[in-house]
Amino acid sequence: MIPEVSEEIREAIRRRLKEFERLGKYGATKFDFRPFLDLEIEANLQTELAFCISTANSSAKAGLKFQKSLEDVDVSRLDVERLERLLKDAGVRFHRKKAHYIYHAMLKFNKIEIHFERDFLVSEFQGLGLKEASHFLRNTGFTDIAILDRHILRWLGLELRCTTRKRYMEAESRMREVAKAKGMSVAELDLLIWSAKTKMVLK
Repeated sequence: MIPEVSEEIREAIRRRLKEFERLGKYGATKFDFRPFLDLEIEANLQTELAFCISTANSSAKAGLKFQKSLEDVDVSRLDVERLERLLKDAGVRFHRKKAHYIYHAMLKFNKIEIHFERDFLVSEFQGLGLKEASHFLRNTGFTDIAILDRHILRWLGLELRCTTRKRYMEAESRMREVAKAKGMSVAELDLLIWSAKTKMVLK
């Protein structure tokens, strides 16, 4: 059953999807999280990748606070120690490990041609698993990609861990079926499920 949400939530979802599309198309966008958070973030592809790495096993709010701190700096020029401080100050869990992941991701980002394909991202960037790579792709405008955390899996009535690529693809296929049956994209369904749980539309 599709969660019931307010028109305010639905409008925020539509706005967020447009922001994702702009980020993928132009390489930059402004995210507006009002009225849920008093927060706007100027994002680009690099800071979005850093955000997606930061949110693994941590909270979206902490990741947003970290990404906000990157607005006025060139993230590709930050050393590990500075990244670690920014992550820690934002309340991101496992900040030491993630600082290394983000540092090396930024080095590689500037040296290789980025392919917006999930398997490519997982193989090239340490700290990105299938879920985190899917998160980055969804946030850059890919509407048929599922971010399968335990909340989404529980909603789908599936086992709570996708420990293999095969299981992840099977669960994603199930979510695509549900989204198609309801006349919406996977990205829209994902935001709808999360907003029903949290009463907010983040990313």
